[in-house]
Amino acid sequence: MDAEEQVKEALRSYDRALPEYRALRDALEREIPLHLRQWGVSYFRVEARVKKRFSYEQKVLRDPDKPVEDIVGVRIMAFFRSDLAQIEKMTRRLLEVVEESYIDKGDLLGDESFGYRSVQFVGRTRGEGAFKAVQAGVPVEVQIRTMLEHVWAEVEHDFRYKTEADATTPEINRRFALTAALLEQADRNLDDIRRALGDR
Repeated sequence: MDAEEQVKEALRSYDRALPEYRALRDALEREIPLHLRQWGVSYFRVEARVKKRFSYEQKVLRDPDKPVEDIVGVRIMAFFRSDLAQIEKMTRRLLEVVEESYIDKGDLLGDESFGYRSVQFVGRTRGEGAFKAVQAGVPVEVQIRTMLEHVWAEVEHDFRYKTEADATTPEINRRFALTAALLEQADRNLDDIRRALGDR
């Protein structure tokens, strides 16, 4: 099968599976909050999405032989950094994690660097439990981060990647890093405040 036919077949497959993708998206937004509350996490936000057909086509065109693992994606944002580990544990119970896809973006930063932080991995539906209405093996791209990390990532992405390439100067890069450092400290401060109030 040549590359053009591979793309056409991939789009046909996308179209056939679209109702299932949408059902999974809705189930993620419904089930994850229920399970997080059962796990004792109270402050969070969950957003799920299905990749648009055009975006899917562009990704397939870049490499027709590579499977697209992020057609369905979910982002779980915690108000407190100390909840991230619990959120990840809960997510691992709901989805079968593809361990080789796991990456902690914070680990890529040096000891003296500040920037993009997020845990990301691909999880697959198990065909049972919370997502039993969806066949087993459907991939879901999962991102777990704090709300403040999310704000920084969204702004940084829009400013840095959607402006002219030569618009970014060393001073702007420095300010991005400084803002990331301030938000990281704010995350730590919120955890400290919660602990202090909880210990009263």
